[in-house]
Amino acid sequence: MKRALLILAVALLLPGVLSAQDGLIGIYFDVPVDEAPEVMHIYPTGEQSFTGYLYCMNAEYYITGIEYQLLTPMDPTHVGILLLETVVPPNSPLQIGSPFDGHAITYWPPLNGYMPGYNLMATYTFYAVDDCYTGALQDYPMIIGPDPGSGELRGTYSPDNDYFYPIGLTSIICPVETANEEQSWGAIKSLYR
Repeated sequence: MKRALLILAVALLLPGVLSAQDGLIGIYFDVPVDEAPEVMHIYPTGEQSFTGYLYCMNAEYYITGIEYQLLTPMDPTHVGILLLETVVPPNSPLQIGSPFDGHAITYWPPLNGYMPGYNLMATYTFYAVDDCYTGALQDYPMIIGPDPGSGELRGTYSPDNDYFYPIGLTSIICPVETANEEQSWGAIKSLYR
């Protein structure tokens, strides 16, 4: 009986927790035109530039600003990946800072977070110094984190520029694929004897 009540409580709470989310923000690669972004990993070759797109998804607001920092904990001096250029949309009258040091961008007219459900916040041109297979860039994370000035990853929305707090995502450059080994069900059951 207790187990059934626990399952019922989780089933009732889960939609409320998911609806309380203020959106997601992350860097995507190879974004098709007029489609929602999907790919959050890339395999660049050495001495090659590639494009990353900062998207905010599922933030149901009219977005007027965002502040964040692009964190790369494996390479704090950014010698493996260089940021060559940051381009903001034409409706961005102000940007302060840089993505690696803390970046704030405003948008006017506001970005419509309702339809189509995703918004391009900025476009980056990166440069990969090494190949994926040399080991220097394997599993290289690019994390959207809090701006160091405010200590917050947050956005503002119209009409009163109130705050909302999206969840920062992690993109991976040169993800290492793990090998899987097939086993029979009997072999798996024998592990628990």
